[in-house]
Amino acid sequence: MAFSDQELFDILEEDGTPSGRQKPRALVHQDGDLHGASHIFIVRKKEGRMQVLLQKRSQNKDSFPGSWDTSSAGHLDAGEGFDEAALRELEEELGVSGVTPQFLFVQRQDYTSHFHGKIFHDREIDHVYILYLDWPEEAFSPEETEIEAVQWMDMEDVRAALRRRDPAFCIAPSEYETLLQHLPAYF
Repeated sequence: MAFSDQELFDILEEDGTPSGRQKPRALVHQDGDLHGASHIFIVRKKEGRMQVLLQKRSQNKDSFPGSWDTSSAGHLDAGEGFDEAALRELEEELGVSGVTPQFLFVQRQDYTSHFHGKIFHDREIDHVYILYLDWPEEAFSPEETEIEAVQWMDMEDVRAALRRRDPAFCIAPSEYETLLQHLPAYF
């Protein structure tokens, strides 16, 4: 499902609990309201190297159009939990179902930028997940309205790109570094 300005998000309190208020997506980002999202990193080991599947965001996305991003990510719909959103986004964005990503950590994002000539405030509490899935790129079914492509990339190459602030990537460097700290527990 493509994003819509009419999508409703729960507004969160500073501690991450729902406030009981809801707002349309566009107004949440216009006003900078705190809301939730789930980020899923799909990883595999290939020829002794760790790889991460990244998605290239569609040019029509309301933020970071055309940038390389987490494997799958999305906001929580009103009334939805973080785990539910992670499973929904995997299926909607990549056609992945019947698997459960492992929760890793919580992070907070807070930034302001401009996209498509409009100011964009993003204040999020994110739950970050990992999923080991050794599928070829063509086995994924990217949602065409949201994703231009998916590609396996060497995890250290992505780290280097994020450290040099490569504008082709929109992953928060601190999120990626925390992900890498968790990897030894899985491999």
